[in-house]
Amino acid sequence: MTKKMEKKYIPLANYFDVALQQEITLSFSELENIMGQALPNAAYLNRSWWKKTKPPLSHYLSWTNAGYYVIDIKLGTSVTFSRTQIKTTSNISKNDENQSAYIIRAIEASDARSFIHLQEDMFQQTDFMYNMKDELDLTVQQLRKDLVYWKQLKNRTILLCILNGIFAGYAVIHGYKHSKAKHVASVHLAVKEEHQRQGIGSELMKAVERWSKQRDITRLEVSVMEHNESALNLFKKIGFQQEGIRQNAIKLNDTYINEHSLSKIL
Repeated sequence: MTKKMEKKYIPLANYFDVALQQEITLSFSELENIMGQALPNAAYLNRSWWKKTKPPLSHYLSWTNAGYYVIDIKLGTSVTFSRTQIKTTSNISKNDENQSAYIIRAIEASDARSFIHLQEDMFQQTDFMYNMKDELDLTVQQLRKDLVYWKQLKNRTILLCILNGIFAGYAVIHGYKHSKAKHVASVHLAVKEEHQRQGIGSELMKAVERWSKQRDITRLEVSVMEHNESALNLFKKIGFQQEGIRQNAIKLNDTYINEHSLSKIL
């Protein structure tokens, strides 16, 4: 009997489960981004690792359970998967088949460098970030140290959205330490410009709410600059209520900007 899939391959299984494409090519780095883990050496060295579909191995279940199989392997470079048959659980149009698939998962220590690069990309695209680019002094070592501490607290994390193996956005959940406020967490949401208006922000917030409820967090708080209309519209659409406006809270390019405070009770 086939043993259960290893935990490290569950995010990969989740990715293939939502994929609609008939054929998907993923680089090794994209596969590792989806997993949040490094592939084993055998995956880099042996084509047979990708082709085997027999116990005691179980990694192949992450794609075969979703109806995919491997059709091409470029060792150390990329792997191409093809769906054995068209999914019949829903009506899938040709446009659907061309859509990208994404998963949302909690950050792992191995994601630290990629997450920092993602933040650096955000600084190039928007002025809605609260730090200036030269103020971002987070290092890979410090972030990994923070993640260990957050796991001890159990009410802080970063949820990553990975679109076809590419980091597309994230949500930082920052729970409070003091006992009287452990039910409260602040949230910071960010989606790369090229991946906006695809529902990623909404899906990240749904994941935030699920994660929070599992940890007895019942109040979420966000702060949004007044000119960030898309973010304000999103939060209000998903049930956040405005609680106040901080006048001239932000100074950007010698211009003062108001900041909106919103919250949602779960």
